[in-house]
Amino acid sequence: MAFDLEIWYLRSLSFIIVIQFLGPPLVAAGRMLKDLLFFMCIIFIVMTGYGVASRSVVYYPNPNAFNDTNVNTAFDGRSIFRQIAYPVYYLMYGQFGNELSDLDTYPDAGWSIATHILLAAHMLFVNILLINLLIAMFSKRFDQVYEDTKNIWHSQQYVFTREYFIRSPFFPPISLIYDIFHLCRMMVFAIARVCSKNLIDHRAKVFKIIPINKDFIKDWYEFEGASTYEYAHAEAKTSKSTLLTSIQGLYLDNIGKVQETHDNKNVSIESITNLKRIQDELTKLSQSSEESTRQMQDNLARLNQSLEEIKFHLSSQRK
Repeated sequence: MAFDLEIWYLRSLSFIIVIQFLGPPLVAAGRMLKDLLFFMCIIFIVMTGYGVASRSVVYYPNPNAFNDTNVNTAFDGRSIFRQIAYPVYYLMYGQFGNELSDLDTYPDAGWSIATHILLAAHMLFVNILLINLLIAMFSKRFDQVYEDTKNIWHSQQYVFTREYFIRSPFFPPISLIYDIFHLCRMMVFAIARVCSKNLIDHRAKVFKIIPINKDFIKDWYEFEGASTYEYAHAEAKTSKSTLLTSIQGLYLDNIGKVQETHDNKNVSIESITNLKRIQDELTKLSQSSEESTRQMQDNLARLNQSLEEIKFHLSSQRK
């Protein structure tokens, strides 16, 4: 019951994720969990290695501060966790407990010196290297999220609204009855649609905003057309600039190779062959650039034509 209450409180964070200045930090925290999982895999391996190695060293010799008490050496999960995982885990937070004091009780013993070396190497690797690596990963993830804050907020708002749009109006466990009814209804219409292709479920939930004023539909179509045109134009410009950059790079490489061969006076058949091959590649890249530019222009022309047809269709419907 206590764990259920904790999960419920964490789940309630989804209600504030639609707030513009609180949503992106929560998204960043959620994405940081992936980095934390990667860190936990590494830290588990390191902690297990140090715990097994150090305990095998201190428990092997004659009675000392570690094994003079009744230690449960049974090979089960509880004993392994209590003797190896539990004390080693809190070393990551700088809590040594009796670890150092017990080792300092026998400063000249070989097992004490060996365990001191293991502890120093473990703390150096975990508390300095891995912790700073985790902080750097978190910082990078946080910067990536804040570079696209607006889009992330709109996306989370859409997901939250859609989730409660398709959710049952009843609370659990009564909602299970509604889900079963909805599933049976979908199966019935799916089977009936196979038998009769014209059958349409008019009561099916469709997540789409239908404006009361029909003039808004025209504005939306114009906005979609303009956005599509702008996107296609940006893609064409990007592809063209990429091709030009590659052509210029090949051309500069060609000039540099020619100058180098001219300065060294070591023109050979292989260099001439490479020069011809580069020229052929430049010709092919130029042709592909022209072809891609022509295709982009054709696509833009089709988009403009479809936009004009939509405008004409809307104007005819209005008349």
